Order: sequence, then structure tokens, then C-alpha cells
Amino acid sequence: MILFGQKNKKIIFREWTHPVKYYITGWFFAFIFFHVVRQSGTSGLEHPSFRFLHLILLLLIFSVLTGTIFGSLHYFFERYRLRKIPLWKLMIRLCVDQLLIIFFLTVVYYFALKMLQLNQLSFLKFIGSPSIIIYYFYAFMVNSILSLLLEIGKLLGRGNFYKLVAGNFYTPKEEYRIFMFVDLNSSTTIAEKLGHFAYSSFLKDCFYDLAVVHDYNAGIYQYVGDEAVLTWERSKMKNILDCVDAFWAFSDELEKRSAYYQNNYGIVPEFKAGMSIGMVTVVEIGYIKKEIAYHGNTLNTASRIESLCNFYKEKFLISKKMCDEITKENSGYSFTKVAETQLRGKQGITEIYSINRPFEIDVASS
Repeated sequence: MILFGQKNKKIIFREWTHPVKYYITGWFFAFIFFHVVRQSGTSGLEHPSFRFLHLILLLLIFSVLTGTIFGSLHYFFERYRLRKIPLWKLMIRLCVDQLLIIFFLTVVYYFALKMLQLNQLSFLKFIGSPSIIIYYFYAFMVNSILSLLLEIGKLLGRGNFYKLVAGNFYTPKEEYRIFMFVDLNSSTTIAEKLGHFAYSSFLKDCFYDLAVVHDYNAGIYQYVGDEAVLTWERSKMKNILDCVDAFWAFSDELEKRSAYYQNNYGIVPEFKAGMSIGMVTVVEIGYIKKEIAYHGNTLNTASRIESLCNFYKEKFLISKKMCDEITKENSGYSFTKVAETQLRGKQGITEIYSINRPFEIDVASS
């Protein structure tokens, strides 16, 4: 039974709006910059004069139109095409599509000026004018920069790029965060069966499917071998259940693609997870290679809990502190206390709980 593998409309809309809002904002400032430079430094070029209200109206209309189109295009290629073709082919295809769309927007711009009676040029003279040619290349440059910044943002983690530029991580800062360690079951056996080359391809596919956790506002902190570390900043979470739903969504995504894995590798991957919550410090480290690093007892606890999944024959284990946070909500999930134990390298006793979906218990009891 798959509950989370099929995304609902709300999640799809949230996922789509992220690049769209980013492109709308970027294009709004790009249009302002282009207009200021054109008016002040390109007096030799022909271009229409605007009243202030006309200018604001055109900026808003074209920011929304351009941002929505290019944001949607970026979303489509990133979500549905990246897996199928190499990145360099994807970029060429994206560039060609961007140029075609820019030409379409130029045509829309021409007729908008005609309707506002701000342009008397014929269409051929209009698209061949120096100012429009400059706009054409400027638009392509803006899209390239916005796409590059989006990729840098993904490399650093969603939201971290702006914090890094602002210097938020220059000195250690405390944050209350959830951490989840997600690890491949039977990784050594699988690696020996597949060989290192096929195993790398296998992990690449698994972690590509892990992208589904972004629908639940997860940040991927690190990939360590066959393990991924996910994180959420608690104060920014509207729904605490996102962190639980994310793991089951990933499991369901792998189940949905089981035929693909069976046909290509002869193995269907299964992952286990350990999760905890608490205060950590975050800081920018490194000089030759910079990285945003988290330190604290919370990470160690989540990692140690995940390592006990096989011992207790459970797929998803959490700390008592995490359990207390989740049970504040009417989640529908079930919790079972599996142990009170001293985790390796830690002092004191830690209570550990398993977490399951209701239908799994129904199946087990039938």
C-alpha cells in the first residue's frame, strides 16, 4: 500500500512555486536594472518612452509572466528530465528552449507596446532593433545566472546560500533541529554482489529518488557512503509530521520503482532510519573547500539510533524526545517503546521508540 509515493496537489504546487517565485523575484530586479541602464546609458538606441504607471505595470506583468514561464521550465527539466539524460545535454536543451521562449516573450512585448500605443515600428524593424537584440542576450544571461544560483543553492542546501552570503554562519550559531540518518540495508552484501561500478550507479539512483523528501521541506545535510543525513529547522516547520512523512515517502518512491531496480540491478533497495531532535551549532568551516557544518549531541544520538535498527529488527527508530514532539500532533502513527539502552559513546540511558504507519500494523495482524 502506497500512501506518500503519489504526491497530492498541494505538495506538487509547493514544489513548483519555489523556482517560480525565485525567477519572478530575480526577473523583477533584472527588469529594473535593464530599464535604468538603458535609459541612462544607451541614448543612441531607439526605445519607447514610458509613463511611470505604464512602466510599473509592464514590469509587474513581465516579471510574473517571465518568472512563471522560466521557473516552470526549470522545474520541469529538473524534475522530469535530469534522470534521463546527462547534465551537459540537459543544459543544451534548456538553453535552446530558453531562447525560443525569449523570442516568444519578445513577440508578446511587441504587441503589448502596440496595444498601449507606445510603439509604431513594424515587427521586423522592432525585433531587429539594437535595443531588442541587447534585451534578447540580456534575458539569456539573466536566465543563466538565475539557473546557476539555483544550482549553487542546491549544493549548499535550500536557504543556506543567502545565509552564507549574509555571513550568518561565520561564527557558530545555535539552532533547534531535527536530524534523520537514512542508511541502506545490507549495503555490504549489495556492494559485493554488484561490484563497485554498478554499486555507485545503484546509490546514485537511490539518492536521486531521495529528492522526494524536498516535498516535505527536508534539507539534505550530507551524503556519507550509502547513508544520507536529513535535517529540518524546528522553528520553521509548519507541520512536525513532515519529518516522518518524508521517510515513508522515500520508502514508497523506492517501492513504486521496484521494477526498475529489479530489472537494472536485481535488487530492490530498502532503507532504515534513525531520528532525534535537539540543539546543535552550525558554522561555516574550511578554506579551500567551504562547508556548512552541524555539531552537537543530537547528530550523534540520531546516528547511534539508526545503527540499532537491524538489532531491533525495525525500519524506523526515534528518540523519546522526538517521540514526544510528534505525539503532540494527531498523527495517526503508532509508537512502540523498543528499548532503554546506553548508546555507544554516550553516557546515560536513552529511550528508543519505533514508529509505524497504521496500515502496516493492520497487515501484520491479519
